[in-house]
Amino acid sequence: MDTVQQQAEVVSYAPSPPEEFCGREEERERLAAVISRTGEHGQAVMISGPPGIGKSSLLSWLAREVRECPGGLPSPVLRAEVFDLPGMIFSAFRELVGDLRKQTAPGRIGGEGMREAIRYAGDVLEKYAAPVEPVGLLPKTGEEIIGVFARSPEVGYDRVRQAFGELLRELGREMTGAGRIAAILLDDVHLASNLDRRLLRDTVHDLPPGILLAFTCRTEGAACPGPATLQEIRDSGYPEVQLPGMRRDEIRELGERRFRLAVDDAAAALLETTCSDPFSLMACFNALRCRGLAPSAGNMADVLAGAGGPAALAFTTLSGPGKALAEELCALNPPFPVPVVACMLKLKGTDVMLAADRMQESGIFRRLPGTGYAFAHPLLQEHCRRELSNDARIALNARAADCFERTMHRLPGRLHVLLSLACHFFHAQEYGKAADLNLELGLRFYHREDYDTALVLTERAIASAEHLGDDALLAAARRQGDLIRQKVAGSVEPAQ
Repeated sequence: MDTVQQQAEVVSYAPSPPEEFCGREEERERLAAVISRTGEHGQAVMISGPPGIGKSSLLSWLAREVRECPGGLPSPVLRAEVFDLPGMIFSAFRELVGDLRKQTAPGRIGGEGMREAIRYAGDVLEKYAAPVEPVGLLPKTGEEIIGVFARSPEVGYDRVRQAFGELLRELGREMTGAGRIAAILLDDVHLASNLDRRLLRDTVHDLPPGILLAFTCRTEGAACPGPATLQEIRDSGYPEVQLPGMRRDEIRELGERRFRLAVDDAAAALLETTCSDPFSLMACFNALRCRGLAPSAGNMADVLAGAGGPAALAFTTLSGPGKALAEELCALNPPFPVPVVACMLKLKGTDVMLAADRMQESGIFRRLPGTGYAFAHPLLQEHCRRELSNDARIALNARAADCFERTMHRLPGRLHVLLSLACHFFHAQEYGKAADLNLELGLRFYHREDYDTALVLTERAIASAEHLGDDALLAAARRQGDLIRQKVAGSVEPAQ
């Protein structure tokens, strides 16, 4: 094999920085046209494609384009990400409201009308989620958590829709009056709950002038929504920008701009026909760099042969400590709270900061806005989870549950804590705790009409009761499951 001077650093698998974004000229022109129409009529657009195709990177490029629109003051961009933890009702929308609240500080955008709309929308979104959040939760065991849930406030979905819609109308008036636009960006809506998708659909139907709403959605792969859900998302009638694989000229540009590799036409042609999505290209180029190989077609063919997929190839470039970090944290549901990460890695004091530095240097983790971490790309976490043995999966989930219980008094998101505990107890086969917590949470989500989440949680409770051999608990869980299925099929009386 031809070799070059070895460069061991890994280019991060996180979304590409906008200044390094490569190719996609046709797609960028379509998005630029959408931006240009937003001042007169509210616009929505979906960026779609299979996992690893570059949807989040294009969304980052779009964010920069909006911020740098000519006309004086920079335009506000509000961005939130949906994570794969069923039941996080309106978490992304609450994040958007929080982001807007920061941008309306005195001397920036918005008058009193805007601030009041933000306060009201934030309050309504918080109250809607309150029924599944506990009151005064302290470090307790799983059994003791049950029974300390808040009572459901009288906040229905219609009130949420109206409050969020009025917020956007107020923001739109502010933007059009100043000759600007505001962009609302949602990443990975295929992971959203049915309630979040409903709010997204209703929002898209009534966007005011000055508001651009763009979101990404998988169309293939394990986390892709079902055909009916995907069609439901598409039926709103907004433009869809579907991303294909990269062409050879775009591949050469990616190699040069992000990896400083001079990829010739033969090598680019090989990649165009074998692994043309950006994630696979990143894995190939990182492997070449870390092995000190020249970017020839022969070397690329050898690197790709027997790799077992792009995520598996990405892991071959990691050091021993990097692989250990990935394995230790892959059972967690993002975002990973820092205290839980420290507990999982058995770290204290300055060791926590050193581990945080190693995570980001590895190229397979990213720091999220505010606090918390996630894998740089979901495909990396999905691969790491698949590679775990059954015993390792059980042990990691047991440790994760213990870490959440130990640190929950220091964690900001009670709902995230409870849903994580419900997940980890079940996958750790701690069926006594899993049955009660999943059953109780399932009932709460049933009352809030998030039937997808309610059914996932209730089915865990059913499986847990079967393992326990608890006939009374099993009968209660099955009744709850039947109620949820009947509600999906038609109208029934509320669960008691």
